[in-house]
Amino acid sequence: MDILFKSSSNFASLSLKDLVEARDLFHYHLMNKKNVVATALGLYRIRKSDPWPSKHEDATRKRSPESERRTLFNSEVRPYSWPCIYVFVSNWEYEKDLAKTNPSDVVPKTLYLPDGRTVPVCVIEARKQQLSKDLKIKLDGRTPRNLLAPGSAIINEDGQGMTRLATAGCVVRDSERYFVMTNRHVVGEPGTEISALQTHRRPKIGVSAKKGLGRQDFRTIYPNFASTNQRLLMDVGLVELDNILQWKTEFPGIAPIGPVLDLYDNSFSLKLITMKVIGQSAVTGTIRGEIHGLFYRYKAMGGSEYISDFLIGPETYGIDKERLKTEEDAEARNPAENISLGVHHGDSGTALFIEHVEKTDSEDTKAVKKISYYPFALLWGKEEFFEDGESLSQPYALATSLSTALDHLDLDFVRDINLDQDFIWGWVGHYIIGRSLPLSADLVTSQKLQGFLDNNLDLLALTPDAALGNDPRVLEKDDDEVHFVPLADVPDNVWKSNVNFIMVEGPDGKKQRKVGPGSRGQNDNPNHFADLDLPYENGETFLALNQSAPDTYLNPKAWIDYFAEIEPQYDAWAQLLDPNADLRNKHWGALPFRVHQLFDIMVKAARDGDAAMFLCAGGVLIHYMGDACQPLHTSYLSQGDPAKVVPRPRSSKMKLEADGVHVGYEDDMIAYGYQQKNLGAELAQRITDLAAEPMPPITDGYEASKAVIALISATQRDIAPRDIVDKWVELIGKPAKEKAAAMWDDFGDRTITCMARGTRYLAKIWQAAWEQGNGDANIQAAAAITEAAIMALYNDPDKMPSVALDRYPDDRNSDWSHGKCRHRALPSCWQRTDITPP
Repeated sequence: MDILFKSSSNFASLSLKDLVEARDLFHYHLMNKKNVVATALGLYRIRKSDPWPSKHEDATRKRSPESERRTLFNSEVRPYSWPCIYVFVSNWEYEKDLAKTNPSDVVPKTLYLPDGRTVPVCVIEARKQQLSKDLKIKLDGRTPRNLLAPGSAIINEDGQGMTRLATAGCVVRDSERYFVMTNRHVVGEPGTEISALQTHRRPKIGVSAKKGLGRQDFRTIYPNFASTNQRLLMDVGLVELDNILQWKTEFPGIAPIGPVLDLYDNSFSLKLITMKVIGQSAVTGTIRGEIHGLFYRYKAMGGSEYISDFLIGPETYGIDKERLKTEEDAEARNPAENISLGVHHGDSGTALFIEHVEKTDSEDTKAVKKISYYPFALLWGKEEFFEDGESLSQPYALATSLSTALDHLDLDFVRDINLDQDFIWGWVGHYIIGRSLPLSADLVTSQKLQGFLDNNLDLLALTPDAALGNDPRVLEKDDDEVHFVPLADVPDNVWKSNVNFIMVEGPDGKKQRKVGPGSRGQNDNPNHFADLDLPYENGETFLALNQSAPDTYLNPKAWIDYFAEIEPQYDAWAQLLDPNADLRNKHWGALPFRVHQLFDIMVKAARDGDAAMFLCAGGVLIHYMGDACQPLHTSYLSQGDPAKVVPRPRSSKMKLEADGVHVGYEDDMIAYGYQQKNLGAELAQRITDLAAEPMPPITDGYEASKAVIALISATQRDIAPRDIVDKWVELIGKPAKEKAAAMWDDFGDRTITCMARGTRYLAKIWQAAWEQGNGDANIQAAAAITEAAIMALYNDPDKMPSVALDRYPDDRNSDWSHGKCRHRALPSCWQRTDITPP
């Protein structure tokens, strides 16, 4: 009977959660065994010298009681390795010797849980190494002059009488500032000056920030794992940078870089074990290793156990096997000495990457392997000991999960400074609206137009991927190709100079901007917004007047008069932020007139049978209609209440109290909705739900501009800009993810309605322009249009020209499709010697 119910030795079904639970139950028992110094979780390590099991042989066969010691380097994980608990011992002793002196010192091979589960134990020797052996590299030889980048040496010379050296791990940012992430034990107290250590100088790079992470309760970080009095040592510190443009953000020798590996209690996996690790440090240079264990539990103090996320050890096999030959030869010469991971003083803070070889169908063994790198951890060093007058360290290093640190500090990892731009209405929103355009079947009544849309939808917009990582850029780092951008985001991604650029090294070695093809500088900026909700006449807002009396107010001259009237108020607000600010004309929005112009261009293109031009004008129109259904794009509160300013942290300058609200609402909240709340599907359904909502007639460009005013009015009726700003202020100090969720809870559903309404207005404008230009007769639904043809059009500044408010035509009934726009005399209040008309 005992045989029938004996626990199985097949451990493959054990999960990481099972191991965490078993270790939590038995850790104190294991730590009281002779020579035991630590425990970790992983996959059973089998000595490289052990034969592989034959077809009929059990992989769990019993071994000789005097088998050679097991180390991280002389053992490996094989396909049949099972989940287990690692027990690290300071010296290898054979079972028969331990049994002679004290049988209770023998480490058990298996742990038995109360519910019948069994967990294997793998004993590994981790003999301490002389620390002096680690200090073989001269720092001066590894720090080239003028290099400020991840991997650079940074120092704190105010470390209580000693100089503390570390590695600049990576560049990160919050909504306001850029930081270098490294170890907290190096950067010291907030406000401490931190310098770079270069060959002949020590330039100040910034000061240590208030944000940082030290010891955290393990259950707080990983609530779904069992924990009894456990502390996670994270050791994450930040240096607030004085000048981000002095820094390169790429990692020398490590490219291409993928997104941060998102690890938390439900995504941590034993599949991480044996993954290859690489990092670029200040002292060692290139660090190569392997993930050997998870949740390394290394010391006890005051009743608490201390844990590190990762145990990083030497490679046991690698992509380049020749790289290990030196270590294997050294082990053969001296089998009693452990091969250790080559990290040194000053490497603390290094960002570590998973080195992932992409799978290929090629059978050519000599073919070049495609390798990608995924940031996942921050190195915080080795355990160090001082025994018998000698400095010692363990042969492996410890590291903190990068995604956990970023999440708890509310920071973003900066892969490339050129990718680190905040977008208007978030590219996600524009593309979702573009992809939804054909869904308004009741408005796109022409079958030919519907076919034309379906055939060219990929030229209009893309579908954001689940990670929101496929936003195309005109230029990309280390890539000479000019990339196609779908039309829905061309007005941001191509035409705006603060988006369409990359940072390159100038002749003086400093960073400078390289603007991409198609950029229109700031010429198109006013066409994206319109501050219409300020009182103007008889207590009515200018928006209300444009809706009730469009023939009087919906024209460029009336708008210029309005902005001239409110200019003193804008000047007063600007002075609150910066006494030297000149924000003249920056509030001059022209959004409805841009739609009028594009409508006329579409009509002319349909009339001329120019399918590419019709598609191009209608494609960029997606963007402006998306702006019109975003509440903050048409409000003086677009960046927050301009009358409410607060001091910037550690600066004499001021900022708006609601600083960040624009991006927080239209970018972060929309991203949250897309990833967490099924925004795409909800939008499709809402477009159908709004079919009964009345819409204004559209037969010409002027009526298209009136429709934009109606859309803006309905949007602000559904979501008052003031409510968004007030909610954002209420959330100040909350983590970014919590803010996004809270904003969605308050505004998500109404935002879907606004986007659905904007999509329907867009569809009606497309149908109207198609009809007015007789598109059914002049344009074929299957017309072949290429990316190259579309790029040629949107890169030409004379096609769909971006003009300022005072250059749109006076006559609302004239054809606005031509590129010649007049320059209008400005009101007398603008005739000042220190002002040049736009």
